[in-house]
Amino acid sequence: MSIFQFIAEDSWLLRLIANHIGYFSFAIPVLIILIISKTTAYKRWPQPIRGVISFLIRILISDPFHSTLPDGSNRGVSAALVKPIPTAPNFTRHRIFKFIFSFIGLQISYVLWGLLQERMMTRTYDDEKFTNSQFLVFANRLLAMMVAFISMKIFYPVEKSTATGPPLYQYGIVSYANCMSTWFQYESLLYISFPVQVIAKSVKTIPVMILGKFVSGKTYPLRQYSLMLLMAVGIALFLSGYSENHTGAISSKRAKQSITTFNGLILLIFYLIFDAFTSNYQKHLFDHYSISFLHMMFSVNIISTVLTLTSLALSGTLFECLSFLQRHHLFMIHVFATSVCSSIGQLFIFSTIQEFGPVMFTIIMTMRQALSILLSCLFYGHQLSWISVVGINVAFSAILTHAFIQFKRSKQLNSSIV
Repeated sequence: MSIFQFIAEDSWLLRLIANHIGYFSFAIPVLIILIISKTTAYKRWPQPIRGVISFLIRILISDPFHSTLPDGSNRGVSAALVKPIPTAPNFTRHRIFKFIFSFIGLQISYVLWGLLQERMMTRTYDDEKFTNSQFLVFANRLLAMMVAFISMKIFYPVEKSTATGPPLYQYGIVSYANCMSTWFQYESLLYISFPVQVIAKSVKTIPVMILGKFVSGKTYPLRQYSLMLLMAVGIALFLSGYSENHTGAISSKRAKQSITTFNGLILLIFYLIFDAFTSNYQKHLFDHYSISFLHMMFSVNIISTVLTLTSLALSGTLFECLSFLQRHHLFMIHVFATSVCSSIGQLFIFSTIQEFGPVMFTIIMTMRQALSILLSCLFYGHQLSWISVVGINVAFSAILTHAFIQFKRSKQLNSSIV
């Protein structure tokens, strides 16, 4: 069977192309404006027209605030916007309470989000199956934008914040990559099960490390690559011993296929690539511009909302999705619940990293992944052999070992500084 037959089986490639109609509708005018500004005839145009074009170029393409920080410092940044990230948390009673609160918040938000995500993409609603991943991305981003805006007004009032940041096209890059990673994540559930997706997400550290080397010039020790290899071995053991319980929710044709189909692997690989790029590019913007995580969250989500809404409208699927919502009230509840979990989860992610550092966050999310697999197997009947159980333990042991080593290093560094 050729690659085109694999792709054409459920036409995910056609859905991907349709999603980009809205994206191109914004990118093409920006390119036209930039090209016009480079022509010789542009200088002979009336001043009002040239003023409008110059303003658009300044906002969309060039740096409108001149707020770059090439030395990586935070000079001139409001104290309300930038808070230091502790390398080794000092767990007082108050901080223990905050850690428990963050831990419970992350577990509830993303465990529920994962279970609902699998329910929407792999099960039917009154014998109808919803397959438009772009609409789910739109719903998630719309509510995340609202949550970020409200949080920004509460925690960062206008009079206390500095209006500095990158040009809109850089936010647009993050928005596009973020939309694509989420779309590929939802779409992959049409071909592979949630436990396979969760265990495969663990390997995203590898593309993050690779893209980090090219985007930010980072280097990693050999020990880190060895742990990533051990994690990949655990994932391979899990996949080799995994079998799916096909009970009515999946058609007989698909039940005859392997759970890790060629389509699912392609979608999962693209998800890992876009997700790795998103995190690295966001880190790049944080290093070069004086912006808070709420400003980043709001700006990225508002652009993502516009892009996905335009794409749905121009591809002619918006009213179909709204009609599906109207016909199935349970689906409407699930969409709203996943959007709430995703939005609140984003706040917990940023606050946990800011308060306790990325190492503690990694440990919390690793526990969440293991819990998600367990609950998914209980709720949706996935079967795990002893080989899969061994694979899960190997993979998560590698992750926790890496996190523990990083935690000890950060603690030693903090002690030497003090």
